[in-house]
Amino acid sequence: MNQICAWCGVKLNPFDEQSPRNMLSHGICSACANSEMMKIPLKLRDFLDEIEAPIIIVDGQGIVTVANRNAKIMLHKQLAEIEGRLGGDVFECAYSRLPEGCGNTVHCSGCTIRRTVMETHATGEGVIRRPATLKQQTNCTPTDIHFHVTTEKFNDYVVLRIDP
Repeated sequence: MNQICAWCGVKLNPFDEQSPRNMLSHGICSACANSEMMKIPLKLRDFLDEIEAPIIIVDGQGIVTVANRNAKIMLHKQLAEIEGRLGGDVFECAYSRLPEGCGNTVHCSGCTIRRTVMETHATGEGVIRRPATLKQQTNCTPTDIHFHVTTEKFNDYVVLRIDP
């Protein structure tokens, strides 16, 4: 079945020319999904801010689309420094500063945060309190930060919770 984005009309899969024209389905492409997520109603943002744990919403490419108040406090960042950026850049991963960038270094395949988010996005199965270590570089010296990650799939996004 052929599928196009209901917002912009871009093809979402390789079109099968043998498929009848009436066999057309609609979905949403990543660009439009990200654009729509940026328009999250204020009430939902307020709801996320009421959650005590740091919560970050990540898309299938590892881009952070939304973060609650406690995530901003934990990261020492404003929303503009978080939304629309790759997770490794948001968390200030030391390896994201390498020339290959976040998600493209030899270290990224072993990143618990990245693997957990991508696993949940691919399978739809959440993960509870998986131990994670992040080599964070906010100054000159990288520091290992230890915490637990919990994930849950929500539509085409992953809700990422960070706990000590």
